[in-house]
Amino acid sequence: RQLEQYTPLHVAAGKGREAVVQVLLAAGADKEASGIKQMAPLHFAAASGYQAVVQMLLAAGADMEARMSAPGTPTPLHLAAVEGHDAVVQVLLAAGADKEARCTNQCTTLHVAAGAGHEAVVQ
Repeated sequence: RQLEQYTPLHVAAGKGREAVVQVLLAAGADKEASGIKQMAPLHFAAASGYQAVVQMLLAAGADMEARMSAPGTPTPLHLAAVEGHDAVVQVLLAAGADKEARCTNQCTTLHVAAGAGHEAVVQ
């Protein structure tokens, strides 16, 4: 485990290191490991905009509806939307992510994308 209870998979996913993610998943790394605020590796990849890593984690069976304990309890889709990562939003939606999922403040993905000014995600 890395600093603050993040695993090597969290770090690799958050930095877009596809080859490392692939090796870690093949070695049986816990794709649902939760670090601070219950962030899973998929949260890191989605928030950072790493489409290929998001696809790899989804293919490995990562929970696309996992909730963080951070304010609002966002899903990976919320994080991708608020950061304006349109390609990641599209991947998550195509995989079946719930676009109507609401944060604790009742915001959907559309709300957070619009609130952050990300027109491409809104469309």
